[in-house]
Amino acid sequence: MVAKRNYKDSLFRAIFKDKKNLLSLYNAISDQQLTDWRLIRLHQLKGVLFNIMRNDLAFTIGKEEIVLMEEQSSPNGNMPLRLFMYLAKIYQHDIPAEDLYRQATVPLPAPHFHVFYLGQKNLPPISEQHLSDAFASTAGDLDLIVHVYNITEGVNTPLFPKCPALHQYSRFVGHVEQLIQHGQNRDVAVRNAIQYARANGILADFLKAHESEVYDMINMKYDLNTAIKVAKEEAHAQGESQGIRKGAFNTLKDLVKDGLLPIAVAAKKLGVSESDFRKMAML
Repeated sequence: MVAKRNYKDSLFRAIFKDKKNLLSLYNAISDQQLTDWRLIRLHQLKGVLFNIMRNDLAFTIGKEEIVLMEEQSSPNGNMPLRLFMYLAKIYQHDIPAEDLYRQATVPLPAPHFHVFYLGQKNLPPISEQHLSDAFASTAGDLDLIVHVYNITEGVNTPLFPKCPALHQYSRFVGHVEQLIQHGQNRDVAVRNAIQYARANGILADFLKAHESEVYDMINMKYDLNTAIKVAKEEAHAQGESQGIRKGAFNTLKDLVKDGLLPIAVAAKKLGVSESDFRKMAML
């Protein structure tokens, strides 16, 4: 079974895909006072490493900066490497291959890397990770700096006063986890946390618009094989001669577009070449 990603990073992405919230977070980490959220361009980075691994948030500010963000529940020494791979994928996608062979230098948005840890009170409020820390030799010619923030509720995180949405996200998740620790199952804990958030003005606008989505992203699990099986059964029940294949294709296409399944795996399951699958799915 392929479980849906940790609900914390799903919720993190949902909140900060709102460009006004994202601009507030960007201002908090960069000590800027930008007001035009239209400067932000979100990147859809899907399936870079494995079918369940993708970047939480990547965006450019104008043409000058590109920012990659990740939410994590526990320390991960490989975050600099993962973010390095995400950045390379974005550059590869955005820069025409022929430009690499021109004499003129290709202008690149300057990258910045940020990781937010939630649920680890023992970590410092702000720290750094370096790609060079993983090198077998200290003589490497490359480094990448990741700025790490502990946004666990109860930690004196300097970002909270600057970005209310980040603090409210931390409070909501903290309340869910606290209820679970006190014996409530996740289903009950989520419902109670939503009620608590409403009563205390936590993520009020977001929950008003997306309450059912929040509940789903916290509680649902996604089973790839079951999804394909159900699609086939539904198509067969409808008596369509091509229904089984069509149903499976639609399911696989959606998984690929959502970044939950590599194209190569989807094509193999459908029994076609990767290039044919791309054409069929218009990818």
